[in-house]
Amino acid sequence: MGRTMRPPPPFTRSLAVALAVAAGWLLVVAVIAVAAGNLVGIAVLAAVGAVMAAACGLATWRSARRVEAWLGEQLHGTARDLETSQQAFRRAIARLGETLAATHDREKILEAVSETAQLAVGAQRGIFYEYIPARKVLLARSGVGPDAPELTLPLGTGLAGASAEGRSPLRYPGTAAAPVFPEPEVGTAMAVPFSSRGQLLGVVAVYGHTTGGTFGDDDVEALVTLVAQAGTAVDNVSLHEEARRLSITDGLTGLWNRRQLDLRCQEELERAIRFGRPIGVVFCDVDLFKNVNTEWQHLGGDAVLVEVAQRLSAATREIDVVARYGGEEFVLLLPETDLAGARILAEKVRRAMCEEPVEHNGKTRTVTLSLGVASYPHSGTSVRTLLAGAQEALKRAKENGRNRIEEAHPMMRSTG
Repeated sequence: MGRTMRPPPPFTRSLAVALAVAAGWLLVVAVIAVAAGNLVGIAVLAAVGAVMAAACGLATWRSARRVEAWLGEQLHGTARDLETSQQAFRRAIARLGETLAATHDREKILEAVSETAQLAVGAQRGIFYEYIPARKVLLARSGVGPDAPELTLPLGTGLAGASAEGRSPLRYPGTAAAPVFPEPEVGTAMAVPFSSRGQLLGVVAVYGHTTGGTFGDDDVEALVTLVAQAGTAVDNVSLHEEARRLSITDGLTGLWNRRQLDLRCQEELERAIRFGRPIGVVFCDVDLFKNVNTEWQHLGGDAVLVEVAQRLSAATREIDVVARYGGEEFVLLLPETDLAGARILAEKVRRAMCEEPVEHNGKTRTVTLSLGVASYPHSGTSVRTLLAGAQEALKRAKENGRNRIEEAHPMMRSTG
């Protein structure tokens, strides 16, 4: 009879098989970790470490095959979870990207940020809190429902308030105390400050995890990255708004410029014709403005123009249009105002200027206006004829002594 081969000692063989199997799966997991990125790779490698420890502790040869099956099952499950997490994150980023590309509306962007943050990290709820500097509070703006009462957090209070005050991301449990009312009462939460162009706009906060677990450092990093991208988008919106504002307003006075005035005049005239309503136009000119520039230099002249703009705006209604026509000339467009009403408003403006001196660098001087008034349908039926009528009346006001008002002649009508 031949010699019977004896199997190796159970513990030695089981340990060798377990380690070999674990080493093979470690290689697979390493590839997954690289593909998944740093945020999830760390979690995978941590799981592998636990698996290896369990493998080394097995003590029977027969259990090695069960170890192999268990290892495969656990790591496949981890890979599936990671893939699901990655897909959710990609969907969240894609949604945010679509929103940022499709709108220059700041409110819609901020709403999308809170929704995307919630989806990206698997939170039960996401809220954007707007920072109100005058009140030093955070106001919940999205994620609370359209009919919710006003919910505010004082600066420094709760998780979101502490994040805003310290201008730093916080996590509970971990780097911050638990959220407080009106924040949701949950077992885990994160908050990241949201800034644009160096100014604090608010805080993006997420509450509760859909798995029942807690947020980790990788979740904080993901939320910080997302908020930073959204901050760049809001910066671009601010630049877009600034460029648009400069294209339609006068750089010195902040009033509508001539181009915008022409557009608004056309819109208001079409509305007036459609509904049979009047429109008033007042042409204003600063009297003897060259003398102002001579005595006070150009900076003093600019100061006078800014003061005139402010007094014109203060004397008119919210629906009226106040524009700088060019140089020292200004135009008032007055919807729902006939010739008599335009003259009354012009007198109010004239008195507002001449009865209170203008001050600059410790010096004062009285500034007066000459004004010409016109109206639809009395003075014309087109933007061109209305403005021409008011300008002609302004010329007569200057010729007749300045600091006065003249009305356009009715013969300035036109069907052009």
